[in-house]
Amino acid sequence: MSSANTPMEALVLAGRRSGEKDPLAGIEDVAHKALLTAGGKTLIARVVEALAHSGRIGVIRIAAPEDVQGAISEALSPFTGWTFTAPESSPAATISAAIEQMGGSGGLVVTTCDHALLTSEMVREFLDDAHIHDAAAACVEKDNYLRRFPDSQRTFITLKGFAFSGANLFWFAGPSAAPLAAFWRRLEQNRKKPLKMAREIGVFTALRYFMGAMTKRRLEATLTKKTGVRAALVTLQTPEAAIDVDKPADLTLVRKILGD
Repeated sequence: MSSANTPMEALVLAGRRSGEKDPLAGIEDVAHKALLTAGGKTLIARVVEALAHSGRIGVIRIAAPEDVQGAISEALSPFTGWTFTAPESSPAATISAAIEQMGGSGGLVVTTCDHALLTSEMVREFLDDAHIHDAAAACVEKDNYLRRFPDSQRTFITLKGFAFSGANLFWFAGPSAAPLAAFWRRLEQNRKKPLKMAREIGVFTALRYFMGAMTKRRLEATLTKKTGVRAALVTLQTPEAAIDVDKPADLTLVRKILGD
């Protein structure tokens, strides 16, 4: 367990899945969606600014392909304290590699290059709760989100008594969280193979979910039992934390919120 005030490392995912194209690639004549603009800044600059101004981050690493690093460097020219790292074949593989390479920092914070509405306040709110666990993922409750954005299309995960959307913000305490990252990586590898994924998750766990009997507490306990990692879902109060730029409609919404 680490202190929430110990300088941490941050990893910003800006890679591409092997063999897959970003649906926003080429939009508005940019080389990578991280270079799209909203509120007068590129998405990647907004993310780095939020992390840097949180007061919790010592080093920011950006996992981006070599062919876009020059353009990203130009977008981040006002900032210091960041560097590039090589992306692996998938987000979970990149996170696993980052955990292995961690030094003596206070932990690893992970987010994505398209988290355009991320703020330093969100980062601090998340870490204030997350740092007491081995690993954590941020989320926003469905009712809270829909009160703010009733007409927005968003995918929600429904548990018993708790429906939420992920918020693209994760915490890993260090080597103690590595088994969870490895578990995530196996799920990624089998994401198009339902039977293998069910075996990895566990038949009874899957049944509880599909029967509507899976609670937030049971989900956290199941992850801990399967991986040995004390993991938690951390609920954020700001609905905007659930918005990332995966499709053109998301970019339109983000720009509307920022007054573009």
